[in-house]
Amino acid sequence: MYKGVESSYFLGVRIDKHTSDTALANIQNILDEKPETGNIAPVYFVNVHSIFLALQHHSLMEQLNYSALTLADGSGLHWAGKLLGEPVVENLNGTDFTPKVLNLAEKNGKSVYLLGAKESVLNRTISNIEQQFPSLKIAGFHHGYFNAEDEAGIIEDINRSEADILLVGMGSPIQEDWIWRNKEKLKARIGFAVGGLFDFLSGEFPRAPLWMRRSGLEWLYRFFNDPSSKWKRIFVEIPIFLPLIILAHFLPKRIS
Repeated sequence: MYKGVESSYFLGVRIDKHTSDTALANIQNILDEKPETGNIAPVYFVNVHSIFLALQHHSLMEQLNYSALTLADGSGLHWAGKLLGEPVVENLNGTDFTPKVLNLAEKNGKSVYLLGAKESVLNRTISNIEQQFPSLKIAGFHHGYFNAEDEAGIIEDINRSEADILLVGMGSPIQEDWIWRNKEKLKARIGFAVGGLFDFLSGEFPRAPLWMRRSGLEWLYRFFNDPSSKWKRIFVEIPIFLPLIILAHFLPKRIS
């Protein structure tokens, strides 16, 4: 956990009490610190799916709890926070928050490396980022479909690029584990696990209308647009998660 940050624990998973402004200030501090070779600071976005996975995989629980920042992502945590009496300060989902990080990087002359997605999606993502942030330096990129034999070469390419920020979009828990396993090898200052960000930035998948996002209903839009991969989150994970949160409220010593 990064210094000066208060946190809550939802079923054992740490959630930092950040606003967009305080999160960006912490990220700025990390970028401004004297570089330490092989000491990347992991930043993870945590939602109901992340917590559900962490309850099944102790390694992910550890990675989330000992990362530099864990940012609350999604309306599910908003509801859970109310039930626990630990309100989530702000929804900092990666799709909306990461462009703010890119804006910060552009203003401060920092560079970014993108890792993940299909090559065609990644190319469109880079094109759209260059249009939105014309002065941002994209130090390098690599698609996410590689095997273990390619990993050392990809790490070498990231380090050779001298990127300050690494965005890894390979889905949970693969992306979190990849950053964590390689945190002592990567020379970038900070690494974000960004999930499906590249799919949205490229236009591969559409965002929900603004009114749905503001109403906390983006999850419903995503389900109807991609039911085959989202049904388990809606019909399995949430029905398990919410009763556990209620139990945690009444039996905190046993559940949380």
